[in-house]
Amino acid sequence: MKNLLSISLIALLTFSLTSCDETRQVLNTGSRVELNGTYNVEVLNGAKVNNGATIIFNGLGKTVSGNAGCNTYNATFTVENFQLNIGDVALTRKSCADMSKENEFIAALDKVNSYQKNGSTLTLLAANGATLISAKAAN
Repeated sequence: MKNLLSISLIALLTFSLTSCDETRQVLNTGSRVELNGTYNVEVLNGAKVNNGATIIFNGLGKTVSGNAGCNTYNATFTVENFQLNIGDVALTRKSCADMSKENEFIAALDKVNSYQKNGSTLTLLAANGATLISAKAAN
């Protein structure tokens, strides 16, 4: 009887852990699909911007790319338990008149820890919950 109870407990624990992993994978895939699309950056570190910066999430390819204001960029990203991590950013190196907003944008991408999506607005957040980037879906 003791062996039967032990085997039942182990089976239940194994099933629970497997179910949790599958649920986590579904949530992470759903998050990548939710991010999928092109966004125009409107706010950077609390200040309105209009320098043409864009963010393009490819949920299936797990990549993020776009225009940083002058140069184009790309990186990989992961979503794990609602935490968003953008990998190392590769950036073209054209020389532009004012690189300050572009440099600030790339630095902000490096600090992204999570996101919120409300309608067509995507907000990228730091670990402390501060808004780094706010962008609207492109039509």
